[in-house]
Amino acid sequence: MSNQKASEILNRFNDGEWDELQPYFNNIITFFKFVKKYGLLEEIDLGEIPSGYFSNEVFDYLVENGIMSNLDYDSVPEEFKNNYLIHGLKHNYEDTIKYITSDLLTDVQIRPDGFYLYLGNDRDDLASFFCGSSRRDVSAEDVAKQVFSEDGLGYDWHFDVDTKPSEVIDDLDEKNTIHLKDVIFKEIGDKELSLEDYDSDFFESLSEEQGTEGYFRIGPEDLNELIKDSEAIDELCKNDLNELGQELQSVYWNAYNSAYENEIYELVYGGLDEYFEGKIDEVPKEITKSDGKKETRYINYIKIRDFVGNISLFLDNNSGQSYSDSHLEYFGGYTTLMKQLIYDGDFECIDFRTPDYPDWSDIKKNINEMFDEYI
Repeated sequence: MSNQKASEILNRFNDGEWDELQPYFNNIITFFKFVKKYGLLEEIDLGEIPSGYFSNEVFDYLVENGIMSNLDYDSVPEEFKNNYLIHGLKHNYEDTIKYITSDLLTDVQIRPDGFYLYLGNDRDDLASFFCGSSRRDVSAEDVAKQVFSEDGLGYDWHFDVDTKPSEVIDDLDEKNTIHLKDVIFKEIGDKELSLEDYDSDFFESLSEEQGTEGYFRIGPEDLNELIKDSEAIDELCKNDLNELGQELQSVYWNAYNSAYENEIYELVYGGLDEYFEGKIDEVPKEITKSDGKKETRYINYIKIRDFVGNISLFLDNNSGQSYSDSHLEYFGGYTTLMKQLIYDGDFECIDFRTPDYPDWSDIKKNINEMFDEYI
C-alpha cells in the first residue's frame, strides 16, 4: 500500500469514519500500528478516538510511541486526562505535581516538608471532613463548624452547673485549702455569729465548748474541722460567707465548662489527624487597608497527610471517564475533592460523639488552677 493510500485512510479516521474502517482493523491499536508503519502516527486526531476505546492499553501504546509527550493537559482527550496525570506522577513527578497544585487544585501549597492546605483567614473548610447528617441532635460536622468559627464554641455549649461549696472544697489541693482557710478566717474569724442563723450541730457544739450561749466564734483551731463538715460550711456559705459561696460556685462553673470545651476541642482537632499532620500553621501577613493603615492578618495552613495518595485514588477511580466531575479541575480545590470522595465512600468522614459531661479529673484540675483567680 502506498503512503498516499495510507494517508487517505488516516484522513477518514480523522474525519470521524472509524465505524467504516473498524471492520478492516478489528481494534484501534491495530489501526495505530498501521498508520505508524507509514510514519503517520503523530498525525492522528486523538479527539476522534471513539468512545469505548479509551483503555489503559490504548493510552500506554500512545505513551510508548511518544504521542502523549507532545501534548499538554488541555490538549489531551477528556477520557485520557486522568491517565495523563497518573503517568506524569510516575514519570515526571515534579512538573506534574506542580501543575496539579497551581492549575487544578489551587488551595494546596507545596513546601519542602510536604503539601499544605490553604485555609485563608478562617478554618471553616475543615468542617467538610466531618460527618454531617446524623440521628443525633448535633452531628460531628455541626460541632466542628462551631469550633472552627471565629467565635468558637461560645456560650451555646456552656452548662448552668450548680454544686455545693463543700463539694468544691473537697477537690482542693493542699495549697488552695490553706488559702481558703486564710480567707475564711479573715472574713469571720473570732467574730460573734448568732446560732439563730444556723442549724448545724457543728455550731451548736462549738457554742457549748466555748460557753457562749446563743452565739459562737470560729477560731484558727476550728478551721480544719469546719471545712470537713459539709453541712456546716454550706450553711456558712449561705449566710455570713455568702460571697465566698458564690465565688466557689463560679469556680466550679468555669472549671466544668472549661473542661467540657477542652474535650470538644480535642475531639475535633484530634479527629483531623486522619487527614492532616500537626497543628494549624498561622502565617502572619501584613495588608494595607482602604484607609491606608497596615494590619497584620494570619493566614491558616495545615499539612495534608497523604495528598498524592488521595488524588491518585481519585485519578485511578476515574480513569477513562469523560464526565466533568471526573476531573480534578471540576473541584478546583482539595477540600471540595475530598468532600466528594468522602460522600462517595472512598474515605470515611471524621466522626465522634459529644460527651454528656467532662471528666471529673479535668474539672478538679481546673478548679485548683483557677482558684486564685476567684478567691
